[in-house]
Amino acid sequence: MPSLPPGGAPDPDSERLFLHAMLDSSPDHIYFKDTQSRFLCISRALARYFGLADPSEALGKTDFDFHSPEKAEIRFEDERRIMETHTPIVDKVERQTAREDGHPIWVLTSKSPLCDCQGRLVGTFGISRDITMLKTMEDALGSERNLLRTVIDNVPDFIFAKDADGRYTLNNEAHIRFLGKSSPEDVEGKTVFDLFPPESAKAAHADDRIVMESGQPVLDRLESPAPGRWLLTSKIPVFDVHGTVTGLVAISRDITEQKQAQEQLEKANADLRQSREKLLHALEELRAVQLQLVEAEKMKLVGRLAAGVAHEVKNPLAIIGMGLDYLNGQKFDDPNVPVVLAEIGNAVQRADRVVRELLDFSAPKKMGRAPEDVNRIVRNALVLARGDLGARKIAVVEELTSDLPLVRLDAMKIEQALVNLFSNAAQAMGAGGRLTVRTGCRQVTGIGENVAHSGRFLPGARVVAIEILDTGTGIPEADLGRVFEPFFTTKPTGKGTGLGLTVTKTIIDLHGGEIEIGNRPEGGACVTLLFNAETH
Repeated sequence: MPSLPPGGAPDPDSERLFLHAMLDSSPDHIYFKDTQSRFLCISRALARYFGLADPSEALGKTDFDFHSPEKAEIRFEDERRIMETHTPIVDKVERQTAREDGHPIWVLTSKSPLCDCQGRLVGTFGISRDITMLKTMEDALGSERNLLRTVIDNVPDFIFAKDADGRYTLNNEAHIRFLGKSSPEDVEGKTVFDLFPPESAKAAHADDRIVMESGQPVLDRLESPAPGRWLLTSKIPVFDVHGTVTGLVAISRDITEQKQAQEQLEKANADLRQSREKLLHALEELRAVQLQLVEAEKMKLVGRLAAGVAHEVKNPLAIIGMGLDYLNGQKFDDPNVPVVLAEIGNAVQRADRVVRELLDFSAPKKMGRAPEDVNRIVRNALVLARGDLGARKIAVVEELTSDLPLVRLDAMKIEQALVNLFSNAAQAMGAGGRLTVRTGCRQVTGIGENVAHSGRFLPGARVVAIEILDTGTGIPEADLGRVFEPFFTTKPTGKGTGLGLTVTKTIIDLHGGEIEIGNRPEGGACVTLLFNAETH
């Protein structure tokens, strides 16, 4: 190989040698033509493509000798234009046909004007590089891109991409419609602050920053870009070849209908639970009413039985009483006879009291109700019971509220009930104690809340209450549910008939009222009577 001269520039022989080396070894198609587009020199690779044994065989020939007339004409016109305008053609993609198997190949061609040392145009030269593999890859990528774009634009979900500054770079048609726009150009380059209300935009931008700063995806985030609109969004970071986050890609699914259906289902479940609770409450009330009806029927039966027993016993007691009166007027030698007669008299009195209570229990409906002052009835009952209370040294405390509304009552029957309750309290306290009698007015806030749950009082109604509080022994918890049963008593034998509270409850029931009995936390019992107040 010749060496470079001392000046550094190759001599003509060296240049010629370099040119031939390039023409012989280059895989590209290299050629030189004169002003008539006749080949002056071609590379060995181009000679092989033309099917020539040696590149010199192309000397003086044109493209019309190797290509179809149509393709040869295109090349000829390109070279005419280059020589006329002295403007090269750079990187023109051309389709050719492989000589060996007839398959198409693609080449990238550049052509320039050829000038001599004086700058005169003497022809053209060009180089064509086989880019079939690159073109095939490009076509495949294009097909994949078209397929991906078709999928993206036809899915109902919203798909979009953003750059590192949060600007939209890609949007599918569904997302464009969701944003109220008509074309991608209306969205690309904009940010969420250009398209959403401030609060929604701020939340979405914060999510974007989390994804791009952490490099971690955010999956299935529930978003509400507008009132009544719900989206389920996933955002995934996009990395470049260096691992730097350059943006994100996201997909959002409109779940407004599902969310509304879920809310409706939850509301329906809540309504169902509420209806169930109401139904259970109604069922409990129905059971309570059923028990009351059973008790009422039982009480009627007991009342008829009591009336029969009382009438059957009353006449024999009267005869025994008359016999005792006669015997008490006689003189006996045995000093024990007067004692026995006295005991018999006491027994007759107790029996007579039982008969009277039986008659009161069996026929208490003879009442004359009229608007009455409850405080006056309470004071009268205390006067009637003062003997029993005074004998037992019971201190009486009156806490009577003034200006109470009137109540339609049978004054004598209510006095009877109160005296019975005062007597029970006195017996429970024994010798000494304090009896507090309190009156007041309440407004019903709800059945079962501040009044009894019998349903006799409507919400909003005014009721007058009488409370009787003692400091006695109270009532055993196990017996509280039975205190109104006929003939049930916690008193010793001979001290009570078990009809006093039964008669009292019957009287209160006939007035449309309510009676409650319970134990006080500090000791003793508390009895509360409730009556509907007069509305006029």
